[in-house]
Amino acid sequence: MAHILLVEDDSDIMRINRTFLENAGYTVHCAESVQQAAFQLEECVPDLVLLDVMLPDGDGMDFCRILRQKTQAPVIFLTARDENDSVVMGFQSGGDDYITKPYDLNVLKARIDAQLRHSSSRDTQHPRVELPYLTIDLFAGNAVLDGNECPLPQRELQILYLLASRLGSRVSYHEIYRTIYGCDVEDSKNTIRVNISRLKKHLSMDDMSTYEIASTSEGEYVLRRVLF
Repeated sequence: MAHILLVEDDSDIMRINRTFLENAGYTVHCAESVQQAAFQLEECVPDLVLLDVMLPDGDGMDFCRILRQKTQAPVIFLTARDENDSVVMGFQSGGDDYITKPYDLNVLKARIDAQLRHSSSRDTQHPRVELPYLTIDLFAGNAVLDGNECPLPQRELQILYLLASRLGSRVSYHEIYRTIYGCDVEDSKNTIRVNISRLKKHLSMDDMSTYEIASTSEGEYVLRRVLF
């Protein structure tokens, strides 16, 4: 299910929205300020952002402009402002939708679902992931890491694309194998282990790389950003 970043400084609204969205099946990451939201972006890439306009340490519209440098995930502004100028500014800053408080939670979910459908359609047309210092383009058949272009074999590129689209989240070898090969077999764990090893070698991932691929004893893999 989709990961949603909820940026809201009102604790009651955050609690209500989080409970509702988690009950609807979404994974919700919460932030009460611009600073916390920026930290969350370093930990994971959301599929959609719910962004309050008035935050204690900055303006949500200004943050949206920064956000657009890191992800093209849909942004829905949640705000008490309903002036036309504010709506226009929201779209100009990179927002995709605008909901005025108070709002019905079912309407909020409908807006979220609509944006996620649109985003999914766009990604299907041009499967590409853009992160700070890392870009993966399935059509071009390459990845760019830390400014270095890395042509990759198709299966390794698909694995990197899958891990990057789930940045910070564990992905099992079963899921990777099914996604890349379209099925699952008894020795899929070893096959993915070899694929990951080759991928890291082709990307020249070392102690100075911006990203690393970590593994668990259960055969899960996670792409995460290394903070120096």
